[in-house]
Amino acid sequence: MKPSVNLSNKFVESVKQGFNDIKLVMEEGNYNLFLKQFVAIIVVFLLYRYAGGALQAKSANILGQIDAIEAQFTNEKEYMASKQKLLELEPRFPDVSAKNDWLLRQIVAVFRDSNVTPTLGSAQAEDTSNSGYTVAGIPVTMVTSFGDFGRLLANIENKEEYLRVSEFTLTKQAENLGQNDITIRINTIFPQEKIAAKMFKDAAGGKK
Repeated sequence: MKPSVNLSNKFVESVKQGFNDIKLVMEEGNYNLFLKQFVAIIVVFLLYRYAGGALQAKSANILGQIDAIEAQFTNEKEYMASKQKLLELEPRFPDVSAKNDWLLRQIVAVFRDSNVTPTLGSAQAEDTSNSGYTVAGIPVTMVTSFGDFGRLLANIENKEEYLRVSEFTLTKQAENLGQNDITIRINTIFPQEKIAAKMFKDAAGGKK
C-alpha cells in the first residue's frame, strides 16, 4: 500500500501548491491563461476521488498524469514571478506626466544629500524612439574630490527611484590638489503607461 500513500501525498501537495495561485489569477481576469490546467486538475481530482481501487491499481500511470499537471504549473509560476517583478519595479519609475521636472528634482535632491554642488548642463534631452517608454537624461558638472564623487555615484545608483549614470568624464585640477572637474550624465526612464494597477487587484490603486 506504500505506492498509494505516496500517490495521495504527492497529489494533494501538488494541488495545494497551485490552487491558491490559480484562484488569484482567475480573480484578476487572466483565467484564460490557465483554463486547461484548471480543467485538468479537476478531472484528475474527481477520478482520484471516486474511482478508488481502480486508480490505486494503476498508480504508476496516475503519477505520470500528476507529473504532467505539475509541468503545467510552470506557466502559472512564471506568470506569478513576472507579476511580482512588475509590482516591485514599476513604482520605481516616474509617471510620464511628471517628466518635465521629475528628473531635475531627483538630481538636486541626491546632490544635496551627497554634499556636492551641481551645475546643470543643457535642457533635459529625451529619446522617444521606443513606443513603450521615454528615456530622459541631463548632463551635470561639478568640482569635487574622488571620495565625494564615489559616494555621489553610490547614492545615485542605489536610490529607490530609478536613476542611472550613463557616462562621466573626470579631469584632475592642476591648481587644486585632490579636486577634479567632473561631468556626468544622469538618465531615467518614463513608461508611457503604468499597467500594474489595471492588471492586478493587489497593486497600489489596483482594480477592485
